[in-house]
Amino acid sequence: MVERVEHRFNRKYHDGRRDIYLHRTRTGWQVVGRIGGADGTHITHDFGTEADARTMLGRMRESAPDGKMTGR
Repeated sequence: MVERVEHRFNRKYHDGRRDIYLHRTRTGWQVVGRIGGADGTHITHDFGTEADARTMLGRMRESAPDGKMTGR
């Protein structure tokens, strides 16, 4: 079971789209970054604590090309 806790995106589409997801799993926390929309590439980071996962979420948000990520 995976619960989506947070989803941030940069309000762009196709190749310029960037999404960041924070998930709660049975065994911990997961941060998923995706570039290029649904068919783009993605990377997944697994964490044991919410604090560590949120640290990565913040780093990924700060590294967005224009620095603007919205959503919940």
